[in-house]
Amino acid sequence: MSELVDVGVDLGTTVTKAVALGTGGEVRARAAIATQWDAPRPNWAQRDAGTVHGVVDQLLRDVVDRAGDVVVRSVGFASIAETGALVDRGGRAVSPLIAWHDPRGRLQAQDLDPEVAAAFPARTGLPVSSVATLFKLLWLRDEAGCDLGGLQWLSLPELVCHRLGGQRVSERSLLGRTGLWDIHDDTAFAPALAALGVGPEFVPPPVAAGAAVGRIRGDHPVTRARGAVLTIAGHDHLVAAAAVGAGAVGTVCDSIGTAEALVAAVPAPPQPAEVARLVARGLAVYPHVVQATTCLLGALRTGLVLGQALDLLGMSTTDSRFAFDAGASAGVLPARVLVDGLAMGADCVLLEWAEGEDPYAVWAAVLGAARAVVRAELETMRSSGVDVSRLVVTGGWAHLGSVLRSREGLAEDTRRVHLEEPGAAGAALFGRWAATRHPDGTDPSSHQGPHAGWFQGPSA
Repeated sequence: MSELVDVGVDLGTTVTKAVALGTGGEVRARAAIATQWDAPRPNWAQRDAGTVHGVVDQLLRDVVDRAGDVVVRSVGFASIAETGALVDRGGRAVSPLIAWHDPRGRLQAQDLDPEVAAAFPARTGLPVSSVATLFKLLWLRDEAGCDLGGLQWLSLPELVCHRLGGQRVSERSLLGRTGLWDIHDDTAFAPALAALGVGPEFVPPPVAAGAAVGRIRGDHPVTRARGAVLTIAGHDHLVAAAAVGAGAVGTVCDSIGTAEALVAAVPAPPQPAEVARLVARGLAVYPHVVQATTCLLGALRTGLVLGQALDLLGMSTTDSRFAFDAGASAGVLPARVLVDGLAMGADCVLLEWAEGEDPYAVWAAVLGAARAVVRAELETMRSSGVDVSRLVVTGGWAHLGSVLRSREGLAEDTRRVHLEEPGAAGAALFGRWAATRHPDGTDPSSHQGPHAGWFQGPSA
């Protein structure tokens, strides 16, 4: 008899990954495809929705073939949160997928009505910057000539899920990164919709992470995936935090990927004035993927900065980077290096140092700059009463010992949790939750998501 597997897909900025988990939680197969972006202009990054759909189909085919004699029970999707597309009434994407780090929308953020700009951080939990989806939507309207009438916004996982056969919905953690949602009233942020000139129907019905939103259509080319329950796991860093057991109140997850995310769970959103203070100090506040909690997120462009630093040092391949890391020492004195571009709202990465500097001293300086910002964001969490005594480090960059050492001492208990592809594995666990708790898939808006303890030992 064929074994059931739950498949998780992490639609990452650098790599798109899939993992198939057996009913006992073991990894049956993995697959990955490099994420390709087009650059119409310097610092721009975008993709065509059709290309993403093709990559997802190929990954499903690859991971099922490698898993052996299996049938897919569920498929869950996690992703970067701000990227998505405008879709028409038929669900067809009518705009490119613009990367979260693309600077488009910067002028729109600067020109936002002062009254809306003043209320925006307290109500949405986000800073006024080009990262939030709202400002890329304003750019699409103002500079790309996109008529928003009759359209809806879908984040990347929601778009992919819908194309596979799922209902058109908005998962709350992804929605919380758009600037279109009021985190206190749990409804669309009316001033944002007014700025766009759209009504509340622009945002599809909200659902919890792990809600069953449909099944893979019967004509999908991967026959063993047909009929699998579909779910949106949510924002990839939050999904990874839950998967490594760092989704509970009292633990901070430091997920270091292309972006670095410091993820803390609190029982409910702080009061608006406190949310505004936290945002001003570099944090974001929005719904967590863990049931009945709110996320405090400190986010940096760490992976982009580290990658560019190693490129400039001549370490552009995976093998060369690991070889370089093996020679790094904790005792190296950092060089004088200009490091700019760590903030999420930065337009680009700027690194400068004197000719002839020791490469390891340069690397130590770059790591030190990132550590200093992480430390400051953890202190901001502490100042709001968040317990950050336990820090769990995960993500692709944590495979480098020098990066991992740079996080030591930031909390009383700092540890690395090793889970290959935690975003994809976590998405598979959310798929398992959807398939076992909400198998009929009706009325996903009523579905509850998993609590933090469930990830310590979820049943099949």
